[in-house]
Amino acid sequence: MLSKLGTKIALQRAGLGNLSLPKDNPFAGGNTKGAQQDGAAGGNGGFANPFANVQWGVPKAFASWTTPPPPETTVRAAPMLGEKAPTNAKLAFPAADGRPCFVLFLRYCGCPFTEKLFLQLRSLANRYNSIRFVAVSHCTQAATDAWLRTLGGAWHVDVIVDQTRELYAIWGLGISNWGHLLHPRNGYNQILLGKKEGVWGQQVGEGGCRWQVGGTYAVDARGIVNWGGPMQSVDEATPLEYGIKALGY
Repeated sequence: MLSKLGTKIALQRAGLGNLSLPKDNPFAGGNTKGAQQDGAAGGNGGFANPFANVQWGVPKAFASWTTPPPPETTVRAAPMLGEKAPTNAKLAFPAADGRPCFVLFLRYCGCPFTEKLFLQLRSLANRYNSIRFVAVSHCTQAATDAWLRTLGGAWHVDVIVDQTRELYAIWGLGISNWGHLLHPRNGYNQILLGKKEGVWGQQVGEGGCRWQVGGTYAVDARGIVNWGGPMQSVDEATPLEYGIKALGY
């Protein structure tokens, strides 16, 4: 009961106080990570999606709360450590230049926790020139570019726009559940992030979906995954430096 009350409070703070909460996991089908259990980040249950018929349009802030159509590519199980990294024309492994690669999949442009991770990634990219740093966005190109401008640019980070979420899918990053997105702790930590570090987030980027699971991966020069995985919560404080160490730096 307390969990439901906390979720309702989180919805009200998000301007969605009139939504009624389903009794069960609201997400259906779509083959997310096969190895995940229901309720885990990126996993789907077998229940009807209450947002399925909501139009994916304006206003952007409300559109970001709707679940997008399933990606054209089936969401696979996330790669395990020691396995070959999923490869695609947009992001191929092993890298042509022979460098190891650090990949950050953004939840959406505008998310304060995503902003913090991207700023950390950009700082690491300035320090480790022998590693390729990549950020993947599922917002539109224009929205992604606008978000980057508000942050002062991408610098040495290569940014890939993946609106179809094809890359997200092959790396095991699907749609999250209520607990992942609307846990009351997320709102509390968001306030702390703003007050302590001045990171409050930006306007939600066009095409952005709050339910999208983010993730981080470190891939060595051979194309083998050395570190990382899907984010287990919206506010997860991912220690990016651990990925750098896993690559031998």
